[in-house]
Amino acid sequence: MKKANQGPNNEQIYMVDASAPFFVRHKHASTTNWSKAPTHELNRGGKVKKKTHRKIRENFLQYVKRVRKIGYNSLSIDEAGYLIYPGPQSRKAEPSWTSISASTQPAPSGAEPATSSAPVSDVTTLSSNAELEPFIRRYRKYYRRLFRISLDHSMTPYLTADVWYGIHTPSGVTGDGLYSHIASCIGQLLDDFPELGGIIFRIGESDGVDVSSPFRSGLVLKKPAQLRRFIELVLPEFESRKKVMVLRTWTLGSGPLGDLLWNRKTLLSSIPAGLEQNPSFLLSYKFSQSDFIRHQELNPYALASPAPFLLELQARREYEGFGEFPCFVGFDYAQYFRQLRSVRNMRGIHVWCQTGGWSRFRNISFLKRRSYWNELNTRITLQLYLSDGDLHGSLANSSEFKGLQLARFLRFLQLSDDLIKNVLYLPGFARKTLFLHRSRIPALIHVLWDRVVISPFLSFVIRRFSPNPLEDLRIAESAMMGLSEMERIQKELKLEYDGRFHRETFEIFHLAGQILLSSNSDPSLAEKLSEMEKRRKDYEARYPRAYRVQINWKERSGMEPLLRIFSGLLIRNRSEYRLYDYLILPALRRMILILWPLIRKQLPDSLNEQAMPIDELLG
Repeated sequence: MKKANQGPNNEQIYMVDASAPFFVRHKHASTTNWSKAPTHELNRGGKVKKKTHRKIRENFLQYVKRVRKIGYNSLSIDEAGYLIYPGPQSRKAEPSWTSISASTQPAPSGAEPATSSAPVSDVTTLSSNAELEPFIRRYRKYYRRLFRISLDHSMTPYLTADVWYGIHTPSGVTGDGLYSHIASCIGQLLDDFPELGGIIFRIGESDGVDVSSPFRSGLVLKKPAQLRRFIELVLPEFESRKKVMVLRTWTLGSGPLGDLLWNRKTLLSSIPAGLEQNPSFLLSYKFSQSDFIRHQELNPYALASPAPFLLELQARREYEGFGEFPCFVGFDYAQYFRQLRSVRNMRGIHVWCQTGGWSRFRNISFLKRRSYWNELNTRITLQLYLSDGDLHGSLANSSEFKGLQLARFLRFLQLSDDLIKNVLYLPGFARKTLFLHRSRIPALIHVLWDRVVISPFLSFVIRRFSPNPLEDLRIAESAMMGLSEMERIQKELKLEYDGRFHRETFEIFHLAGQILLSSNSDPSLAEKLSEMEKRRKDYEARYPRAYRVQINWKERSGMEPLLRIFSGLLIRNRSEYRLYDYLILPALRRMILILWPLIRKQLPDSLNEQAMPIDELLG
């Protein structure tokens, strides 16, 4: 059992996200944004209807009971922006939602919101949407009930917050003035809600282009010095109240701060000195230097962290099916936790069991349309942390797995793990360490959320950095043979498992890998593309709420010489920057933006519809 480290609550933090109960109006949406709770979509006629929030509360109560029973003791709840007043208000009548929507503020851009000569203390500056106060007051009322449910079940609530929200950004205020304003907002929020254990800040990613909300966020902190100053001004609000400021190091590569998740030099220059023993500050690391993906070593930050930290892990795997088929994390997480046995400043874990990605899949962890595989991952992640990575013991000693033939169950999970790592992923490419500018290139680039993409551009990149495509194809073929054994074990153990869906989905992945790894001279390429088109139509007709296959294939031989030149210039196989990384990409940035309409045709459609704007990512 992990020993409790000293902190405001004098205990380890076993945190799980609580976005699942909020998804009460997504049934008819073609695609759902799972990246945070859909708080902005819950309004009708200027308010959250009592019936809607009653349903959220009922879901929340059921959810809290279930995750508490597993052993979790903390919740991350989206999000602070809806509970913060823009500033001193003249308390007027409640507005209609139409008027609020019409005055929606754009997300702040960079560190300099719209300019104005008004001082920070000016009431009109801080009240750019004065009519929002009654709207926020209602949200506060509803959220307080959720916080009370959490505490009644011995779970500490933490709020998430982006840095920062357009509606809460005083016009013309930048730098220290803006950070002081944020500190004031946070301090008031903590005073108004003493139930909170703290606030979790996301500083490296903002709302996607698909989010339309008065509380839409944008990137404000883009330089290490800005983040350091932000911490210096905001952290005292937590220290004085014995609360916890959690800073996520996750970034998407925007600005000089964009390599925070893997560049130790950037991390050290971004945080003030003296945080090693600060009980009110935690860093939060994803388990790898990239996103929640496979074939990754443990994040080196976790082995030598400059401050106490939480480790983020994902149970509902957004790049690996969202829990619609077996996708066990236990083998990888057991290895990570064994490496962390001797780490003294690890304060706990933050498990994302619902949050992450965009997709048609609709399962909700621990509620209706629940996923056995997501819940299995949520349970086993905590058990592995508590046991320092003892996988067999975690399964054998857990009441949830009593009655199963453990050896057979582990065999089933191992076969499913082989399929994920060797068919969904293309292992030769996935094991490569590749960087583009400030970002590590993901180990999985042709499957994004619920989209399988086949294009000459992706084929070139994968083949360019795959040392032995024939070996990858052999390993994938061997892994596919495990599907029949999985179906036999499922019948023995009576598992919740749709073998047909699993098989037909991985046949799509397998064929996609064969196409993407094919050379220009492969005489069977045209036949494989034709077969994929037929399989695509059959699959999408049978499973309308599952994967979509995006085939953007044209003759590729003419573009390869140019791609080879550009890839050599832009992509490096180590984290350290080269001299011309500082020289080449800034010069090519304008060209990339001009050519982006052509480039994006080779990439998943969902990037254009939901992700952050490309100009921010190249900033």
